[in-house]
Amino acid sequence: MNVIFIMIDTLRRDHLSCYGTEKASQYFKKQIKTPNFDQFASRGTIFEQAYLGSFPCMPVRRDFWTGRYEFPWRGWGPLEDDDLDMFNLLRSHHYINMLISDHYHILERDAGNYHFGFNGWDMIRGQEHDPYLTEPLNNGIKESLDHTRSGAWYLHQKNLRGNQRYEEELYAPQVFRRAASWLETNATEKLRRDRPFCLMVECFDPHEPWDPPLHRVEALYPNGLKENLPHSPVYGSANYFNEEELLQMRTLYTAELTLVDHWFGYFMDKVSQLNLWDDTVIVVTTDHGFFLGEHGLVGKPDLVPLYSEMSHIPLMIYHPEGKPNSRSSQLVQLIDIFPTIIDSLNIDLPRNVNVHKPIAGSGHKKAWEGISERSLQLHGKSLLPILKGKSISTRQAVFSGKFGDIIRVSDGKWSLYLPPIEDNKLYWYGVREPGRTFIGRRGQFEQENQRYTMEYRIPSYKKELYHVELDPNEGNNLLDHHHAEIERLEQLFIQWLDEIDAPNEMKKRYGVLR
Repeated sequence: MNVIFIMIDTLRRDHLSCYGTEKASQYFKKQIKTPNFDQFASRGTIFEQAYLGSFPCMPVRRDFWTGRYEFPWRGWGPLEDDDLDMFNLLRSHHYINMLISDHYHILERDAGNYHFGFNGWDMIRGQEHDPYLTEPLNNGIKESLDHTRSGAWYLHQKNLRGNQRYEEELYAPQVFRRAASWLETNATEKLRRDRPFCLMVECFDPHEPWDPPLHRVEALYPNGLKENLPHSPVYGSANYFNEEELLQMRTLYTAELTLVDHWFGYFMDKVSQLNLWDDTVIVVTTDHGFFLGEHGLVGKPDLVPLYSEMSHIPLMIYHPEGKPNSRSSQLVQLIDIFPTIIDSLNIDLPRNVNVHKPIAGSGHKKAWEGISERSLQLHGKSLLPILKGKSISTRQAVFSGKFGDIIRVSDGKWSLYLPPIEDNKLYWYGVREPGRTFIGRRGQFEQENQRYTMEYRIPSYKKELYHVELDPNEGNNLLDHHHAEIERLEQLFIQWLDEIDAPNEMKKRYGVLR
């Protein structure tokens, strides 16, 4: 059995027609259509209650790579030396792994080692803040720090040399074209019969900066857009934007998404040409959403709740033995992908670590020296029974959060937001020092406890409760009216902290110490 992972950055589920785009389509007074995602979804299982765990980009990937929540222990950073890495595990079982991506964060100083488990990797350069080209632009475009264009837009244009290019030369088309080419030369029937493969495709679009082709913009917004477009809006309050700017922002995002949908379809055509549907598990998901004015917010600001536009994500999985055109309402998270894949491939995790031969199999064993017993305890659950049409229960609640920030607890019907309480300790656990992307400050490393003391701002948001079944937009805070639900969700949070053996101070930090 082979594996294809497709991680499409910043993909909002309410902009995919297979999930229903009623709210988003109201912006344009026409239906948003994503036919290629819809066609893929019809082959497998759509998970209607999928949620991110750790936030944002790299913490999400660490959840995905390791099958364990990251945010209770640390924030944005690299894999730890003792982590169990899914791709190294597959490699040790003779899989040939390939990464094709334009998500430059995986190579940055504050991450930098997520590609180590792959036999090969291909990086398309130039997205957003990617430190790629250095020559200044001479076409009049200058770095702007107003609310519509952050410095990312200037760097993005500099990497493109400020030129409008043909659609096939844009980033998403490059990613999917290279991925299709890799399949042509590495996934023929004979090659995959001799050695199975695992291909991970990362598409940074529709993450901003947004530069979709004009014809895709006009298909949504035929009245035309102004010069000063919100190509790369500054994260924070939506009050800085007028209504026209918000509509333009939504137009650019959605047009970029239709671009991604088209080239995703191009890649899936190659999957069909190579007859990969018979022996390949395919996962399509995202890391998180994006605020486009909802809740008075734009982007992915720090110290704000992870409302459903950010945390409720798409997840679609195809399995050759799975039930087609099915939907599941079970609560699932990205930590479930790791156990689902190894279950599908009949790979067992060892029950304990042997320093001389930690993982059965051959090929890349040295990467496994020093993995910890803790890393063998996956937090995720296999979704294979659901893919095959069986009725199982996954969990009572899902948990989403950014390290040190507001935590979202949801059972699918209610969502409770728990902000940290002042004057409670925060520690960053792990031997690798906190990255520069963390907005707080770090103290000295405690060798005995393997942690750093941290200083971190307390959010201005207070505790919030929403009945998401009746109020999916989370606009009516019911905190003062449903104390029994608050108590129940807090108890689920406490149980979860105990189950994952989270740091002891978290109960006090989030005000649930009983």
